[in-house]
Amino acid sequence: MSRKNPVVILSIVLVVLLVLAWATGAFKRNPSTIDVPEWTLRADEITRIQLERPGKDPLVLERSGSGWQLTAPIRYPADSSFARRFVENLAETELESVVSTNPARYGNYGVADSNAIRLVAYRKAGDSLQLFWGNTGPDFNARYVRLATDERVFLARTDLTFPEDLSRWRDKTILNVPAGQLEALEVQHEGKRYGVRRGESGWELVEDDQTAPADSAAAARWAGQFDPLRADGFFDDLPADSIRRAPDYVLTLRLPGGVQQVLYFDERSNGWALVRGDDETVFRIYAYRRNQLLPEASSLRAKSEE
Repeated sequence: MSRKNPVVILSIVLVVLLVLAWATGAFKRNPSTIDVPEWTLRADEITRIQLERPGKDPLVLERSGSGWQLTAPIRYPADSSFARRFVENLAETELESVVSTNPARYGNYGVADSNAIRLVAYRKAGDSLQLFWGNTGPDFNARYVRLATDERVFLARTDLTFPEDLSRWRDKTILNVPAGQLEALEVQHEGKRYGVRRGESGWELVEDDQTAPADSAAAARWAGQFDPLRADGFFDDLPADSIRRAPDYVLTLRLPGGVQQVLYFDERSNGWALVRGDDETVFRIYAYRRNQLLPEASSLRAKSEE
C-alpha cells in the first residue's frame, strides 16, 4: 500500500478547516456584532427619563403635553428643544459590537455601578429600559454601554451627551413678546426715565417728559430683543426680592389693554441678574447684552435730533 504524501494530507486538513471557518462566520469583518441585541426604543414612546450619576442627586425629566418638565432635583420647566434632542439621540443610538463579556472589566469601560451614568427610560406601555453609560469610545460619537439585563459591554454609536450643568436642562425663556405687540418700552435708572413709544408717525423717544422723533431702526432693534428673550443661565443663590428691592435698572414693556411686563436688572461681577415681575427665578444675562436690552437714550434718538 502506498503511503500518502504528508504535504497532501496537511493540505486536505487545511482546506477542511478553512471551509469550516467560512461556514461559521470566522471571516466576517465584525464577528462581535453577531449577538448584538436589537435596539427597539422609540422617541415618541418615552414618557420619563431618569439620570443618576455617582454621588449626585438624580435628574428626572417627564413629558408634559408637547414639552418636558424637570421634576428633580428641582421642579422647573425643561428646555423642551434640548430634552427632545436628548430623547431622539437616545432612540437613535446603535449598539455596534460586543467589546467584553467579563464583568470584572466593567470598571475599565466605566460601566460599573460605581462609576457609570445610570439611565432609565420609561415608556408609555409601562415598562422601562435601564442602561449604564460609560467612557467614550475610540472616537467622539462612540461610547461604552451596558444593559441592565445583559452582562456584556457594548460599543454604542451615539450623539448623546450628559451635561452636568443643570442650567443646560432648564428652560431659559424669560419673555416671548412679538415686537409688533409692544406699544412702549421704558427704562428707569438713577431716578431718570426714558424710552420709546409708538406714535402716529412711528416710534417716538420720550426723555425727561420730552418727546422727540426716535431712530426707527434702533427702536425696532430694541423691541425685537424680546421675541423671545432668553437667559444665559441662572443665579440660584440670589433671592429675587433682593433684586426687586434695589435694582440698577427697571425695564417696563407696555402691551395693548394696559398689560405690562416689568424686568428688574442688577449688575453682578459675572453678568446681570434679571427678575421678571413677581417671579422667584433669578436669570443670568451676559454683560455684553446690557446695551441690547438697556440701550442708552442717545442711541435711540433720531440722527437729525443729535
